[in-house]
Amino acid sequence: MIEFKGSKWYKCDLHLHTTASECFADREVTPEQWVNRAIEQGLHCVAVTDHNTPLGIKEIQAAAKDKPITIFPGVEITCDSTKIHLLILFDPSKGEEEVKSFLSKCDIEHSVYGDQLASTNKSVVEVANIVRDKCNAIVIPAHIDEFSGIFNLSHQNLIDFYERPDITAVQVVHKAFYINEVPADFHSQLVQYYGNTKSTIDEVAWKKPVDLAKAKNISILTFSDNPHKAGDSQHGLWGIGSRFTWIKMDETPSLEGLRQAFLLPEHRVINDFDIQDNDPNKQPDIWFKSLKVSGTNLTKKQDLEIDFNPQLNTIIGGRGSGKSSILRFIRGVFNRAVNLKDFDDLLREQNLFYKKADTSHKKETTGVFDLNTSVVKIEIVRKEVLYKIVASKINSASSQLIEVFKYLDGSWSSVKDDDKDLLEIFEFEQYSQKQIYEIAKNPNALRERIDNAIPVLQDVLERKSKIANEFLEARTSLRTKQGAIGGKTKIKTDLEDINNTLKAIDKSGITTTIKSTDFFVEDRKPIKSFTESIDNLKIALVQIKESFTIPDIDTVNIQETHRVEIETLIQNATQSIAQQEKELDKIISEVGKLKSTFDLAIQNSDWQKALSSLLAEIEEKKKALSESEIEALSKYQQLKLVVIDKQQELKAIEAIEKEIIDINAKCTNLLKEYVDVCKEITAIRSTFISDHITADNIKIEIKGFRNQDDFESQIRSIISNDSSFGDDIEKLKTLCFTGIVENKIKDCKKAILDAHYSDISSEHFGGHFKNALRKLSPSQIDSIELFMPEDEIIVKYKPEGSTGFKPLSTASAGQKTAAILTFLLSFGSEPLLLDQPEDDLDNRLVYDLVVKGLKKAKEKRQIIVVTHNANIPVNGDAEYILSMDSTTTDIKVLHSGTVENSAIKKEICDVMEGSEKAFQLRSERYKTIFS
Repeated sequence: MIEFKGSKWYKCDLHLHTTASECFADREVTPEQWVNRAIEQGLHCVAVTDHNTPLGIKEIQAAAKDKPITIFPGVEITCDSTKIHLLILFDPSKGEEEVKSFLSKCDIEHSVYGDQLASTNKSVVEVANIVRDKCNAIVIPAHIDEFSGIFNLSHQNLIDFYERPDITAVQVVHKAFYINEVPADFHSQLVQYYGNTKSTIDEVAWKKPVDLAKAKNISILTFSDNPHKAGDSQHGLWGIGSRFTWIKMDETPSLEGLRQAFLLPEHRVINDFDIQDNDPNKQPDIWFKSLKVSGTNLTKKQDLEIDFNPQLNTIIGGRGSGKSSILRFIRGVFNRAVNLKDFDDLLREQNLFYKKADTSHKKETTGVFDLNTSVVKIEIVRKEVLYKIVASKINSASSQLIEVFKYLDGSWSSVKDDDKDLLEIFEFEQYSQKQIYEIAKNPNALRERIDNAIPVLQDVLERKSKIANEFLEARTSLRTKQGAIGGKTKIKTDLEDINNTLKAIDKSGITTTIKSTDFFVEDRKPIKSFTESIDNLKIALVQIKESFTIPDIDTVNIQETHRVEIETLIQNATQSIAQQEKELDKIISEVGKLKSTFDLAIQNSDWQKALSSLLAEIEEKKKALSESEIEALSKYQQLKLVVIDKQQELKAIEAIEKEIIDINAKCTNLLKEYVDVCKEITAIRSTFISDHITADNIKIEIKGFRNQDDFESQIRSIISNDSSFGDDIEKLKTLCFTGIVENKIKDCKKAILDAHYSDISSEHFGGHFKNALRKLSPSQIDSIELFMPEDEIIVKYKPEGSTGFKPLSTASAGQKTAAILTFLLSFGSEPLLLDQPEDDLDNRLVYDLVVKGLKKAKEKRQIIVVTHNANIPVNGDAEYILSMDSTTTDIKVLHSGTVENSAIKKEICDVMEGSEKAFQLRSERYKTIFS
């Protein structure tokens, strides 16, 4: 556990005996063994309360020196003939002499020290008077529900004794009496427990002082009385710490700490009947540990160093002492001005404070930082890990160097993270009185805070947003698909026209005849191929002829004796080639004649006659067709393909139409899901409120979908109009909110949609508004169909003395603020920083609502309050109080500690009560008033 300043819980066994009591079984036990046993048992504080003797104290104190345990010196004194036992406890700074002096005043002689059967001749009242008037000690009636208990007093005397302001705690032994569940056989159980006769046990009488103590709200304590062993009436090491009570006190346990704890048992005392956790010193998940500010205009003489407690911290001081500056430093380091965005003056004050100092000598000096020397360090604990945030080079909250360190394994290590939002993991809330008052004027502003405080709700809100997005996307897709099917009628008409034309052509039989020509078309292919081959042959022969020549041969280099012979041979061969060229011309001519002969034969063939007859038949049938049909006949095959394409288009449109049906069904389901999730959100909020708002004076109601301001805001946002059509919107409100909204909202939407789609005059709206609705875009219509009004939050307050609640709207400014502050304190686990929240509140409201809320809230979260109302630190039982010095220009802590601290008590009295003299005077006058 990380150590901290201020109050904390101590495990205490304040009824223990040593060998100084004659009934201590093992006389050989040493003080060191005794102390070590207490430490082994996890005890932080013990009291030496031997029977009628101080003689065991000195040795135990010596053995406990420099050990982690506090020793309260004391004694268990036996009173007069009643034999009632009282525990008398002194401050740990006292010792044997003070106890001896007390026993002397009670006429207990040294000769009977340690004797359980010895007794003073003084009554319990007389002993208590001696303690009150002559000793600085505390009286605790011992084991009031067993032998030697205070039940031996008469009923009236017991009542009178409990009425004493110095009797604030009693020791109880039996849980059955404490929880008021006494079984039928309890007497038998007690007989077995004590090993005693039935006649000496009176459980009815034993229970009486317990019931009365509880009725008087006296602290119920449980201590061991360290038995030697289970059920043994003698004392010993075994029983030390076997029974205990957790008591909250200052860092240094003291008698005054016990006094303060016993005054507030519901917040400072946990006996082992009620103990749930092994250690109630459980710290919240996140809490500020310290603040250090140096090198600023407010810390010229010395640095400001402040520690905090994980629970309630109050910062007090006179005007100008810089109380609020502490919270401004924290807000600035984390740059958390977001909840000031609607408070221009508060935001301006924060920004003017948390910035580089203005050295321009203007009339209004602003800023507290020196760019080179100013440093703000904040230590903060998150999930039991200590972090340090260091701000330097501060121009403003948004322009500063922020470094984050983590304390691990005994040293600080830098947290390297590129995420600029690293500080966001350190969550806390911060409010001033003005912010709280503004929230009080608009309770629906609490909705966001309620939602943020419910972890499970975040998933539901995300689901709501997801459903809304899915609906809007589906509607957009629907419009796209509806646009895609817009040509369906034309396609069907075109298809019908083409099919009719094709049917008329088919009816004439011409298509069958035309199809017969297909055979001739096929026949023509080899004929055409053959004629093309003859053409190609002729071309090839012509090309050969063009190259059918021999170039002149130069014979000049042939031997002269053979030249004539060779030249003659060449000449003869050349003449033969020339003759062949003439033959080639004849072949080319013959090939050309062959093609002409073949073409003429085809023209005169029976095949050509049959084709001509078929073509004549086609022309004859064309005469029976219209011009359009004749034109279509030329595109017959193309139209056939068009028919196929258009049939495919129709199929695609029909598929889209099916998709549209599915999308419409999806939209209907999404709208239902949206309403269901809105109802779920309302139920979650209502459950949360009923679980967390338990103050007797405050009642908060969640009315589903009935927030009329949100209704109007949504409508105006959808139609993009901020101010017009007031009467028409009021009519819509009347239509929506007269009856069950979940049902009436449908009528409201229908009226809007009817006005949009229809030209018929509306009974609900004027002409201008109807025109505006008619112009709404499809996406705006989608939003109309989707929207649901938010929940209405109604805060009610029961004035003091009243039997009924009244709406916060009719309460006074102070009542509104107190109610909302109580609400803010009702839930949450992150630190809560409050700057003078009690301003404008009367003390009765502060005590009845705020103080009660603080005492409950601090059990789960850290609270830091700047205040000038004494009720908050004193009756709120602050775990740590910081008193600021108003006599210096620097911001400086004058005193720190708890209300047990005398200097703190004096500061509270001087600063908050107007001085001790003024407080005492008022106290005296109050006595007169009340008498």
